Amino acid sequence: MAHMTTNAKLLLICCLLLVLSACRADSVTLTPTVPVFPTVTAGRVVRAAIPPAAMPGGSNPATALAAISRPTVTPNLRTCPAPNEALALPAERPPAPLLDSTLIQFLDDGGTLVSLETTLRAWGMIGDDFGGTRGDLDLTGEGTPEILLRFAADGEGVLLIAGCLEGRIIDRYRAALTERAPEIISAVDANVSGLPDLLFAAQTCDDEGVCAFRAQMATWQPERGRFVNLISDVWQNDAPPTLEDIEGDRVGEVIARFSSPGDATTGPLRTGFTVWDWDGQSYVRSITQLDPPRFRIQVIHEADAAFAAEAYDQAIPLYQLAADDAALENWLPDDNVILKAYALYRLLLAYSYQDDPRRVAVQGRLLSEYPDTAAAPPYVQMGLEFWNGLQVTNNLRAGCGEAFEVVNARLEAVGLLNRYGDRAPVYDALTLCPF
Repeated sequence: MAHMTTNAKLLLICCLLLVLSACRADSVTLTPTVPVFPTVTAGRVVRAAIPPAAMPGGSNPATALAAISRPTVTPNLRTCPAPNEALALPAERPPAPLLDSTLIQFLDDGGTLVSLETTLRAWGMIGDDFGGTRGDLDLTGEGTPEILLRFAADGEGVLLIAGCLEGRIIDRYRAALTERAPEIISAVDANVSGLPDLLFAAQTCDDEGVCAFRAQMATWQPERGRFVNLISDVWQNDAPPTLEDIEGDRVGEVIARFSSPGDATTGPLRTGFTVWDWDGQSYVRSITQLDPPRFRIQVIHEADAAFAAEAYDQAIPLYQLAADDAALENWLPDDNVILKAYALYRLLLAYSYQDDPRRVAVQGRLLSEYPDTAAAPPYVQMGLEFWNGLQVTNNLRAGCGEAFEVVNARLEAVGLLNRYGDRAPVYDALTLCPF
């Protein structure tokens, strides 16, 4: 070794280094690269090692994305159970908690709609004037009609929608609005969505014979995979709804028309309609349009509501109308006498509040048109006593104090205004002179 040349020494050193390098490669653990990733804390970062990916086909992100994004199987809504005309429901109706499932199971087993309706009639759940079945409406747009059952049982009126899914019959929608079987109003594409919208309603009546209709509009929403009710709030009205395109935009509006003039129980009712309009997601209450008042008491009620809201400029012409318009009808035979006097009295109050000089003319009418205050309606005497108190004190409250003296002596002042049914406003002494 001592006599080795310089070149030989260099060659020997290189060989030793190569051997040592190979040995260290087998024993050293390499530290992976540490990437930077953000956290939810603004301005902060955390450094950490990314764990090895556990995914099929290696660590390629594209491969992983393809693996988890495989499409799901589209439900088959067309295939239905084969019909079995020999199948029959039991002669005795099942109890209410099992009723729906019994009907759906019968259809799923292949029972026919004809056999089902026959049995529902035998059970008394469908009659000649209520309830029914249909199997001709494709409400989902999948090419297979749904089955609609309308029946009444155990104090509940039901609309049940059943449909096919993967060769079976399942229930898709259930509505129980009242104790009576619902009636189908329309089954057309009301909101231009491409699918029919089922508008239906049912009537309910209380023990006193007051009846009302409740309604829903059921439609299939493919993105949710179920039927939903498109009417946003509780729909209730004295008459069933109608579907009309009153705006001429090819989108139907749900209309609640109130055409009843009222009866002895309700009192006089305003006629008109309320519109539920499509807002892109549901039907929402839009506007209420009332017809002009038909009866004198209706004008009085409207005027009193404006008076209570201190909208005197609205109340004054209404009181003038109630006092002098001969075209207004009387709900009660003496309305033209009683309500005219009341309208003049309230007109005097409103003018006095505004310090309007026309109050003098109204006070003059009370004197000239009702010379015998004892025989006149109490509102004449109330008006005159209010006027006298106001002249002495120039204070509205003092004037009302004088009017209250008349009310205490003539209690009919309140009673005469509370004769107009259970839907009319309720009056007391304080409402007659609120100052």
